[in-house]
Amino acid sequence: MKKRSTLRTLAVVIGIVASAIFISLVQADNRSINFEAPAYHPGSINGQQGWSGSGFLPILPVIDQEIVTNSGAPASFGGQSWRFSNFYTDGQFALWPFSPSLTNEAGETQAQNGGFSGGVRQSHYEVQWDFASTVPTAEQPGLQMSTASDRGDGARMSYIRMQDGPGGLNVFFIDYEDKAPFGAYGNPATAANGCGLEDDFFQYLVASDLPRNVPHTVKLTIDFVDGPRNDVVKVYVDGILKKTGTTWEDYFRWCTESGGGTGTTTFDQSRTVDSQIFQARAGSGSCATCLGKGFLIDNLSYLSSRPATSKDQCKDGGWQNFTRADGSSFKNQGDCIQYVNTGK
Repeated sequence: MKKRSTLRTLAVVIGIVASAIFISLVQADNRSINFEAPAYHPGSINGQQGWSGSGFLPILPVIDQEIVTNSGAPASFGGQSWRFSNFYTDGQFALWPFSPSLTNEAGETQAQNGGFSGGVRQSHYEVQWDFASTVPTAEQPGLQMSTASDRGDGARMSYIRMQDGPGGLNVFFIDYEDKAPFGAYGNPATAANGCGLEDDFFQYLVASDLPRNVPHTVKLTIDFVDGPRNDVVKVYVDGILKKTGTTWEDYFRWCTESGGGTGTTTFDQSRTVDSQIFQARAGSGSCATCLGKGFLIDNLSYLSSRPATSKDQCKDGGWQNFTRADGSSFKNQGDCIQYVNTGK
């Protein structure tokens, strides 16, 4: 009897541990990429560790990007980094580099993934990376590149552009803003109010004249909230909150060119994200002198999670089923409630 009881107890313990591991995997999913050997080798990032174009298409060979052996790079970039410039630009999406997908996508409950992302739907996504100029002593006139949170096909839900200017490095953030009269479900006419002349993509300069001779860190967090006009995006540069804005949810929801604008909940929905697309958009200009130069990108990390959003979720052990936005675990109910109240 004692042996059977011991085995039963052991089985319960194993079950609890397995459940805890499962909950942890479901609630927080992350990737961390430092582009170091042996995982990465010098040359195009195409095909390395899951990097590809959309749907595993090859990355366009003429794009000026490659893993490089560092010489004179910031110490925090290690032995290798990813170099990227806008010597080549275009307006397509499919053949630009997409980072490896997370197992669990992030987005609103009814957001469309188009079959490009999957897993257990999460409500929070965040991404962080370091960047530095390959020419720390001088401007590279016209240098720019962008990255956007995406599901894997170019359906971008947020956008950051890095640029070299006369005074130093600049960081821009772009969101889509539905201004009154607001788009609404009902019919194409009510939906059209969300994609009128007053509604547009708005660009914000969130950091300017950053010194070229040191690396800089950009962090973007997205909290997806069901319904229009309420997603929350925060942009940090070098650890300082620079901008609180929103996603591109209402572009996809109300604009016919994006497949929305019908006035129905079936088609008028935002998109999911599970990765980053890196581009040099033609509309932002090219740099004829940047071949083999540009920016170094390193210490890239991104995650999806399902943070607690109400005190009720912290009750009766429910805090064990949720995580903070950074993926860390709550210690107890009070810790969870404090997070909901203060975000700390």
